[in-house]
Amino acid sequence: MTLPGTPPEPSPHDEVDEEIRFHLERKVERLIARGMPRAEAEREAARRFGNVEEVRMKMRSEVRRRRRSDRVRQWFDEWSQDVRFAARQWRRNPGFTLVVVLTLALGIGANTAIFSVVDHVLLRPLPYPDADRLGVLWTDVSRRGGPADEWLSYANFVDVVEGTPAVAEGALWGGFNPTLTGRGEAMAVSGAVVTEGMFSRVLQVEPVIGRGFLPDDDRPGAPNVLVVAHDFWRDVLGAPPEVAGTTVLLNDVPYEVVGVMPADFRPPFVPDARIWAAPQLDPVGQAQNRGGFSWRSVVRLAPGADFDAARTAIDGLAARLESDHPQSNTDMGFALLELRDDMVADARTGLWVVLGSVVLLLVVACVNVANLLLARATSRTAELSVRSALGARRSRLVRQMVAESVGLALMGGALGVLLGVVGTRLLVALAPAGTPRIESVAVDLRILAVTTVVAVGAGILFGLAPALQVSGRNLQSRLREEGRAGLGGRSGLRLRNALVAAQVALALVVLVGAGLLTRSFDNLRTVDLGFEPDRALSFFVNLPVSRYPEGDEIRPAIREFEQRLAAVPGVERVGTINSLPLSGFDGDATFFIEGRTPPPPGQESAAWLRRVTPDYREAAGLRLLSGRWIESADEAGGVPVALVNETLVERHFPGENPIGRRIDFGEPGGALYEIVGVVADIRHFSIRDDRREAVYLAFDQVPTRSAFVVVRAAEGRDPSLLAPEVRRVVSDLDPSLAAQRITPMADLVADALAADRFLTTLLNLFAAATLVLAVVGLYGVVSVSVGARLRELGVRMALGAEASGIAGLVVRRALLLVGIGVGAGIVLAFMGTPVLASLLYGVRADDPLTFLLVAGVLVTVAAGAAAVPAWRASRVDPVKVLRAE
Repeated sequence: MTLPGTPPEPSPHDEVDEEIRFHLERKVERLIARGMPRAEAEREAARRFGNVEEVRMKMRSEVRRRRRSDRVRQWFDEWSQDVRFAARQWRRNPGFTLVVVLTLALGIGANTAIFSVVDHVLLRPLPYPDADRLGVLWTDVSRRGGPADEWLSYANFVDVVEGTPAVAEGALWGGFNPTLTGRGEAMAVSGAVVTEGMFSRVLQVEPVIGRGFLPDDDRPGAPNVLVVAHDFWRDVLGAPPEVAGTTVLLNDVPYEVVGVMPADFRPPFVPDARIWAAPQLDPVGQAQNRGGFSWRSVVRLAPGADFDAARTAIDGLAARLESDHPQSNTDMGFALLELRDDMVADARTGLWVVLGSVVLLLVVACVNVANLLLARATSRTAELSVRSALGARRSRLVRQMVAESVGLALMGGALGVLLGVVGTRLLVALAPAGTPRIESVAVDLRILAVTTVVAVGAGILFGLAPALQVSGRNLQSRLREEGRAGLGGRSGLRLRNALVAAQVALALVVLVGAGLLTRSFDNLRTVDLGFEPDRALSFFVNLPVSRYPEGDEIRPAIREFEQRLAAVPGVERVGTINSLPLSGFDGDATFFIEGRTPPPPGQESAAWLRRVTPDYREAAGLRLLSGRWIESADEAGGVPVALVNETLVERHFPGENPIGRRIDFGEPGGALYEIVGVVADIRHFSIRDDRREAVYLAFDQVPTRSAFVVVRAAEGRDPSLLAPEVRRVVSDLDPSLAAQRITPMADLVADALAADRFLTTLLNLFAAATLVLAVVGLYGVVSVSVGARLRELGVRMALGAEASGIAGLVVRRALLLVGIGVGAGIVLAFMGTPVLASLLYGVRADDPLTFLLVAGVLVTVAAGAAAVPAWRASRVDPVKVLRAE
C-alpha cells in the first residue's frame, strides 16, 4: 500500500548512474589519499573500474530484473493477503458463503453435465481417421412426395460412387439379426451385413485379430465369412488367440469367423452390432432391381474434396441417371450428408435447446450472486472508506473484492464439477436408447478446463460489477448518500433492480420453452395411435431358411406358435404381423388400381405392405372402419384379399367405396388383390404425424420367415409376466429358435416417446431451478429495499398510513420490476422459441396461451415472494424507527 506523500521510486538509469559515480568517487578518494593528484587519480580509477558503459548496461539489467522480481513477489504477497482476507470473510459469514457456493454449484454443475453430452455427441469428431471426409448417401424422393432420406438401390449407389470423382470410396450395409445356435441356448445376435471395403477403406479401421472382408467375400457363392465384435469374441467364442477355422451357426448356416474388431470399435450404423457378414451380392440381379431401396451407405470423399462440390457432381449424375433409367429414377435424386451430421440429426436441436437453457440458468445464478455481493459490498462502505483514506488505491479495493468473488466461484465450480460428474452419469443412464455416441460421454480434462474457465469468468463477471459500483465514487459522499437513501444508495438500488428484472426476463424465456415442450408432450401422449398397446406383449421370431424354406413350412409353424400361446392361461388373443407398429421398419411396394390408367414413371403410388393373421386385429387392437378383416378362409390358394388404411382411401378413393376394388403390385402375371375392408391409420414409424398409405395382406397368402407375434393378456393381467411362457413355447416348438425383443407394446410406445419425455423433463427441471433463483433474487432485493426504507416507512405510518397500504406499496414496486422483466422476457422468448418448432407437436412456437400462462405463473410466484417482506414492512413500529433515527 502506498501512503500519501511517498516519493516516487527512482528509475533504473538514475540508480545505476548514482552507484557508479559513488564507486568511482571512492576509488578516487583512496588514490588521492595515497598522494596521487586528482586528475591522475580519476584516470587511474576509471582504468581500474573497467568499461563503464558495459558495467552500466549490466547493472541496469540487473536492477530491472530485481525490480521485476520484487514486483512479482509483492503481487503474490498482496494476492495472498487478499485471499487470506477473503477466507476470513467467508468464515465470518458462513450462511452467505454457503448460499453463493450452492447457487453457483447448481449453475456450473448443470452446465458441466449438459456440455459433456453436447461436446461428445455434437462437437467431437468421430473416432475414425479423417472423419470429416465421411458421409452418408441417401435417395431423395421428395419430388415424388416421399422423404429426402430414403434408402438406396445397389445399382444407383454403384453408379454414384464410380461416377463421382469427389467420392473416393463407398460401402453399403443392411440389417442382420440371426439366431445363434450350437453354443448353448439359442440366442438372437444383433449385427449387419456390410459390403467389402466398409472397414478397411471407408472407415479405415482394421481388425485386431485375423482379417477383414476381401473382394471375393462379396461374390455369389463365396464361403460365408464373419467379422465379430471384441465382446463377441471374448464372451461367445471364448477369446481364442487365433480365429482361423472358428465356425458359428447363424440361422442354421455355418459362418467362418475371419476377424475380430478392436474393443472400442463402434460403427456409425447399428452401434450395438456384434457381428458383420458379407452380403454376397449378384451385380446382375441388383442392376435389374434399380428401383428397390434396400441398402444404406457410408462414403469417404477424396482428399481435398468438399461436400458442396461432391453434392454438385452428384446432382448432375442424378439427372443423367433419370434420363437413362426413367422407369426407376424419374423425379429422383440423391442427398449427401456429412456422417456426423446424419448421426446426430435427430438429437441436435434438442441438445442445443437444453444447453441454451442451462446457460441461461448459469446467467441467472451469476446475476443472483452479483446481487448478493452488491448488497454485501455496499454494507462494507465504511470499511472501504477507511482503507481508501489510508491510501488504498481503487484498483486494490477492486482486486480485493474480485478475489473474494473468484474464490467463491472456484469453490462453487469445484462443487459444480462433482455435481456435474453425477449429473453426467445420470444423463447417460437416462438418455433414450439410440442417442448417438452417448456411451462415450464422460467428464474429462477438456470438460474440466471449460468448467474452470467458466468458474473464473463467472467470478470476475459477478464480482467486478459490484466492486466497481461500490468503489467508483468518493466513499465519504457515498456514506452520506446511504444515510439518506439506504443500503447501497440510490445507484446501488437501481443496479440491483436492473439485475432482478434481467433475472425475471431470462427465467421467463426458459419457462416458456419448458411450457411449450410440456404442452407438446401432452399432445403426443394423448395422440390416437390406431392400436391399443395396453395388455399386449410382442416378440420377434426369425425362421431359418434351412428348415423353413417355403410357405408350406412357414404357415404351420406360425399357426403352431399362435395356438400354443393362445392356450397359455391369461392369454386372450394371439396374432402375427411381419412389421410391428413402432418397430422402426417396414417394407413398401408400388401398387396399381385395376381399371385405372397406370401413372407415368416416377409417379406411381407406393404402400407399406403388412402381412397379418386373422387374430392380429384383436391382439393389437386395430380398428376396422368398414368391410371385414382377414379370416381363416383367406388361405393359400384362395382369392387374394387385402385391406387398406384410411389414408390410402382418402388419396385414391375419395368419395368412393373401395370395397370390392382390386389392386396389384406390378409384377408380371401377379395376383389381383380384392379390397375387403378399411382399417384405421396407425402410428407405425413415429408417434408424430405418420399418415402413410398401407395395405394389409393375409399372412397365409404371402408368408414371411420374419414375423412379430402379438400376445394380448386377459383383463387385469400384466403382459410382461407372459415373457417366460413365450420363451418356453418357442423353445418347445423349435429349440434352435430364439424369441427376440420380447417387449410389452406399452414399452414400445414409451420408447417412442422417450426422447420427447427426456427433453421435456430436463427443460422443466432447469426451468424450475431458474424460477427459484429468480424468485430468491427478487425476495432478496425487496427485503434489502424494505430494510433501507425503514425510516421512510416509519414516517409514513406515523403520518397515518395504513399497514395494508404500506404492504401494497412494497408489493406494487416489486411487481413493477417483475412487469419490466416479463415484458423483456416475452420479447426475448418470442425471438428465441422458433428454434423449438421442429420439436413441437400440436402447438405453435409462438403459442399465446403458453406465453400468458407462464407470465401469469411468474407474476403470481413473484407476488408471493414479495408478500413476506411486504408483511414485515407493514409491521414496522414507527416510534422505534424514529427513535433510532
